[in-house]
Amino acid sequence: MPFVTDTHSLVWYMTNDSKLSSEAKGIFQKVDNYQDCIFIPCIVFFELLYLVEKKKIISDFDAFLAIVSSSENYKVKPLCLPIIEKSKRIPREKVADPWDRLIAATSMHLSLPLITRDKALRDIGLEVIW
Repeated sequence: MPFVTDTHSLVWYMTNDSKLSSEAKGIFQKVDNYQDCIFIPCIVFFELLYLVEKKKIISDFDAFLAIVSSSENYKVKPLCLPIIEKSKRIPREKVADPWDRLIAATSMHLSLPLITRDKALRDIGLEVIW
C-alpha cells in the first residue's frame, strides 16, 4: 500500500534519527527495497529547504534531493488546486501550520495514510501511521 510522508518522518529516516518509530522505519525500508512507495508532497521540499536555511536541521538539501529523485519508489506529488481545496476541510484552529495542512490535504487527496508523529494530524481524522 502506498503512503504519504510528513517532513519530519522523511528527514528522520534519511538521517537515521532514533525518533522515527519502528513501524515508520519499516515502511521506509520496504520503499528502499522496492516493495512499496511513498508519495512526498511537494511542500515537504520547501519546508525542508526552509529548515536547512534557518539552521533548524543540519542537512545537505541538494544531497537530499538527489537521494529522493534517484529512487522510483519515492514519488513527488505536486501541489495542485484540488489539494489546496482539500486543505479547506482542515480547521486552522486544529492545524495552524500551513505546511502541515497541505501535507494532510495531500494525504486526503490521494486517500492514503500519512506517516507522521504529529498528534494534531491524527486528531483531524486522517489515517496515520506511526
